[in-house]
Amino acid sequence: MISRYKAVWLVLLTAMTVALVAGCNDSLRQFILPVPQPGGDPCAVCLAHAMVLSTNPAAGGQGSAMHIDVLGDTNVGIVSIGTGPVFVGKNNNRVFVTNSDNTVDSYIGLVPTATNPSIVTLPATSTTPIAGAASSTGNYYLANSGSGTVSEISSGSLAVIATVPVGTQPVAVVGSPNNSKIYVVNHGSNNVTVISTTDNTVTGSIAVGTAPVWGVMSNDGSHVYIVNQGSGTVSAIDTLLDIVIATIPVGTSPNFAFFDVKNQRVWVSNTGSSNVSVLKANDIDLAAVPQVLPRLLATVTLTSAPTSVTVLADGTRAYAALGGCPAGTNHTNIQANLAACTGNLVSEVDGIALKEVKTITVGPGAVAIDSSTDSSRVYAISSNDTTVVRDNVHAPNCTANCLPGAVLPDRTFATPSLSIVRTATDTVFQPPTDPSVVSLVPSFSAPQQDFKCVAAIDPTFNSKVPLPCPIQKPFMVRMLP
Repeated sequence: MISRYKAVWLVLLTAMTVALVAGCNDSLRQFILPVPQPGGDPCAVCLAHAMVLSTNPAAGGQGSAMHIDVLGDTNVGIVSIGTGPVFVGKNNNRVFVTNSDNTVDSYIGLVPTATNPSIVTLPATSTTPIAGAASSTGNYYLANSGSGTVSEISSGSLAVIATVPVGTQPVAVVGSPNNSKIYVVNHGSNNVTVISTTDNTVTGSIAVGTAPVWGVMSNDGSHVYIVNQGSGTVSAIDTLLDIVIATIPVGTSPNFAFFDVKNQRVWVSNTGSSNVSVLKANDIDLAAVPQVLPRLLATVTLTSAPTSVTVLADGTRAYAALGGCPAGTNHTNIQANLAACTGNLVSEVDGIALKEVKTITVGPGAVAIDSSTDSSRVYAISSNDTTVVRDNVHAPNCTANCLPGAVLPDRTFATPSLSIVRTATDTVFQPPTDPSVVSLVPSFSAPQQDFKCVAAIDPTFNSKVPLPCPIQKPFMVRMLP
């Protein structure tokens, strides 16, 4: 994005706060105290957060979860988590962050800095944890892709209380408060394992399409929709009978689905084609003659291929992140593909007319998106956002602190960030800043790789702007609760 000069006090204060915490806290994970950003509206009682999950490229560096409150548009806390975070799930009040170091961090989502996260260590036999979901009991079920198992984590004791064998290469778990089963998506064996959450009995195995990667459940728990990336279809499963009742063709290389509760539709993002597929998921009647089954309602053409999609809670609009990622990108390989995701648009789709009505420019790397439950905001990750600094001490129009010599080339710094779209105007929110202080840090930048790092001024290049510290890489955003 273009050069930005914003208040640097946030970075300095964060670094000082972490240094103080580090001196008096010797637990493995150290939390970061909330540091509100300038501008925005103060949040007296924060009832909803956008949680941004970032990985730390530094060797052995811990990842982070940054919380932005919805009502105030302010940063209300950054939580330091494990090495190599890959996924965040939730139940009613807790978040569960899966890390590639075989740990899970869990804490109360709306009070992220009240206590240090609880750390759940998975058994050594549970390998490559990748994604999970909460069951009707509130416990968290985590798919271990490498070992072909699911770990049940108690939301009370925050410990693994069961390990259940499933299919080959499980990559996702589908659960609901309104269903006493979970459905495990097995990418390698092209099926779904059904588990009763009352006693962890495997009650069935359902064949689906090729290379399934994701699934969503209807809000009443009656149907599950499995996204088959390899075959470009969605398998609709009746959860009473545990059978596939419809196989619905969608776009090329679908990777994600979002259930629109208001209109009872399933929205599918297709990474290999510039469209999203909208499925009709209501009024299903297997007893009718002919049967009324889930079906393709519309294919919505977009400006470019989407990576993710969300629908406002009021059902009026959908928004798709057009990240420009390689076809086949999904939550299991998104971090490996981030560098190739250069798209910088969010597509807005009319929820009634089912057509793209505009695009909104955000930072490059629009790879993930979610929307607030009050329909007022959409949050898009800009994982490849950058800031350009121009030499102003050798410039011909320099008036203070000028240096002799030729103008130095522009410098480009990686400043991955979160873009907040206010849906009332479809504009990207930028909080006001203190004009007396300048900084390179974007309004909602991802956290620094090293919180002790302090932005410094390079007098040979630019005498006014502190150059940014290395920043973590965001790749996922999720609304809480």
